[in-house]
Amino acid sequence: MEIESKFLVIDEADFRDLEKLSRLGDYSLSETVIQPVEDTFLDTEDMAVMASGYYLRMRKDVGKEGHWVTIKSLGGFEGGAHKREEHVSFLPEGLSLLECPDAGIRNRIFELSAGFDLGPILKLKQKRAISQVKLGERHVAELALDRVELKSENREKTYSELEVELKSGGTSEDLATISKYLMENYDLSWSPFSKFERALLFARNLPDKTLLTHQERAVCMQLREHKNIYGKQAGILLELDRGKSSSELSLLFKISEPEIKTLNLKFEKERLSFFPFATDEAADRELHFNSGSGILDQGWEAMGFEEWTSESLFERYSADEAKAKRVRDAALTLFDGLSPYHGLGPEEKELLALAALMEDIGISTSREEKARMGKEILLSHPLKGLQLRSLRMLALITELQDPGVSEKNLGQALKGSHIRLPPGLQNKALVLAAFVRIADLLETQASPVRPGRIRQLEDALEIELIGTDAEKAGKKAAKRSELWEYLFGTKLWFTPTEESYEPQTEEEKEGAKEKVGEKVEEKREKAEKEREAAKEKKKGKASKKFTVKPGDSMGEVAHRIFSYQFGQMRSHEKGTLKGEDIEELHDMRVAVRRMRAASKVFKTYLDSRQLGPHMKGLRRTLGAMGDVRDLDVFREKAEEYLETLPEGHEHDLEPLFAVLEEEREKARKTMLAYLNSEKYARFKKEFSEFLEVPGAGELPTSNKKHDALPHRVKDVLPSVIYARFSDIGAYSEWVEGPYVSVERLHRLRIAAKGLRYTFEFFEDVLGDNAKIMIKDLKGLQNHLGDLHDAVVAIDLLSSYMRTGAWGLAESETGKKPGKQANLEGMEGIEIYLASREEELRTLLDTFPEAWANFRSKEFREKIEEAIENL
Repeated sequence: MEIESKFLVIDEADFRDLEKLSRLGDYSLSETVIQPVEDTFLDTEDMAVMASGYYLRMRKDVGKEGHWVTIKSLGGFEGGAHKREEHVSFLPEGLSLLECPDAGIRNRIFELSAGFDLGPILKLKQKRAISQVKLGERHVAELALDRVELKSENREKTYSELEVELKSGGTSEDLATISKYLMENYDLSWSPFSKFERALLFARNLPDKTLLTHQERAVCMQLREHKNIYGKQAGILLELDRGKSSSELSLLFKISEPEIKTLNLKFEKERLSFFPFATDEAADRELHFNSGSGILDQGWEAMGFEEWTSESLFERYSADEAKAKRVRDAALTLFDGLSPYHGLGPEEKELLALAALMEDIGISTSREEKARMGKEILLSHPLKGLQLRSLRMLALITELQDPGVSEKNLGQALKGSHIRLPPGLQNKALVLAAFVRIADLLETQASPVRPGRIRQLEDALEIELIGTDAEKAGKKAAKRSELWEYLFGTKLWFTPTEESYEPQTEEEKEGAKEKVGEKVEEKREKAEKEREAAKEKKKGKASKKFTVKPGDSMGEVAHRIFSYQFGQMRSHEKGTLKGEDIEELHDMRVAVRRMRAASKVFKTYLDSRQLGPHMKGLRRTLGAMGDVRDLDVFREKAEEYLETLPEGHEHDLEPLFAVLEEEREKARKTMLAYLNSEKYARFKKEFSEFLEVPGAGELPTSNKKHDALPHRVKDVLPSVIYARFSDIGAYSEWVEGPYVSVERLHRLRIAAKGLRYTFEFFEDVLGDNAKIMIKDLKGLQNHLGDLHDAVVAIDLLSSYMRTGAWGLAESETGKKPGKQANLEGMEGIEIYLASREEELRTLLDTFPEAWANFRSKEFREKIEEAIENL
């Protein structure tokens, strides 16, 4: 985060006096360093970087090799200070931007530009006189006195500017004091613009005050050529920005003056938030872009990722290729017939064909969430020859097939999609999604229905539907076409015709026969997935205070673990109630987690009817302690961060700590109410009595026919270990692609815990290799745990900065936040949030290395050697 004050120096005499400055009141200045600088600002042809709210600068210190690459957020001027997101990296001479050594900068540039070519849009020169500002030993700020030269065609301009940028030892109070001193002693005026923004106004010959900001103008310029509702609105706003009157625009756009005035009023009230397009960085949080090992713009294989074809994806995910092709053909028929209205070209048509073909790809993973799962599959399995921006558009079109997405919640859907795209591409994705929605619905009937001729009526478009179920399909399509009608303001009528549709291929004929049985099969699949989901829960850590022998039964081992860990839970209960040592709560919680983990690992060998009520009690106990422990961990992380700061910043997070203390008191009150309740006392008594009975909860070791059932550790443990190992390996296809879902990484962490707990439970019989593998798994688990903690912390801190209340905001939870807090003195918390965001980026960037260690040949060999010990 960059925090600075900027001033225009009005009088030349003041400029000369400022050049000689040696003190700023109580603040001392170091010797001045003079540095000529040349800045080049880059963007794509349609200003994708600026439309996302940023600008990209290449700075050259004249006479020195290399450049400084900087990404900054636009705007940010408030109360005399500029607060901007800033990312800086050095680029050695001779390297391109996409070869920048800083992976975070490199990836961010590629994401912001959507893979489009970058070119210079502005250049400026300046002569900088730089001094360091100190108060005692504190490095408070950097002062830069600049003479700036601007050129645009035949026009030139020179102006003088003074910047005071806070450094690590400075505070907002320091900046306010210095700014006040400068304003009182020199003829200065606040500068609300960055040098880039001022240069852009000069280049476009615009006044300081305009209707649109630079970002808003870039967004509207991307949309204005589109023929739908957002293109028309963007065009009107651009003309209003140029000073056109409502009467002129009424003739130009063929709409009434009241409509234009209404749009203008809406814009003044909401700015561009009435456009649904996501343009903030929050879109990055759930899906992390991984640039791989190669050069970003050289294709997926060059970046180190496996490329897929539509055929290989159909095979991998058991998709119905025949149906997919019919959906594609229907979508293309609609695209061609409606081309006078949407105005999209061959590139969009090609993408539509692919989107319609891939629309159902997620159904085998989750029928209920096929749109979301389809998006994840496409992002993590890049299709051969597809550019980054097309890949993201394809994923977004698929996600928009969710039946819950409508014209009423488009903004929420796009902002929640976590897919970064320039607004212009988001708008195109909306239009293509409307085609796929209608085309897919035609395939939901007992027999296929296809679109035929499209005719213009007086106030609508008539689309003929061909097939035996055309009438039924038409009624559903009328509702499914709401997105198209909203975007283009044109009603679609679906009319069944007498021409029937007959399956053309043997595959289609066979598919028609099987259609009736699909619903029964769907129910079976759903029931099976629900049974599997019950197995996927968090597992705890085993104790080392019991022994395991190869000949022991699995039920016996489980009983020993429950008995010991229950004793551990009870031993830390007193300390948890007392509340003087937070580790008592942690240890009690760990014991509960380990018992729950054992119930999962040994599930096949335990009687769920006997054990179920006690596991319910453990789950309730764990839930009662969770909030208090989470707040303790959050505070510990924050205190560790404070220890890394220079002297004088010990109180940067005091407002945050005050809120955390208040929240912890409330959470602890709730926890104590449960631990002192009759319900908890009854659970302890009943579980204790259960554990006193030898063999309680164990299933028989033979069936009713007296056939022996495998139950001894040495007989069943190999299959248990390999099953757990496979659980983790199954995530490879989700975490080794160009996009990695943070939620997937969290699920991977849980799977890694399952294998680690298994090794810990059976460490006695697995030998020394078990210790090594446990250490390796802890490394992977800790990496993923830190990553998950960072994600949660960022969400909580971001919500706190927006609302002043602890807990996720209404947009994340559907609940209204608590009472608004005082947001004064939040600079330290802003900087802490930025540090957690940087931590998250680092953890995501280094995850492939941690994952590779686990996936190595050596790890598998250690498993094999450990099993041989049995």
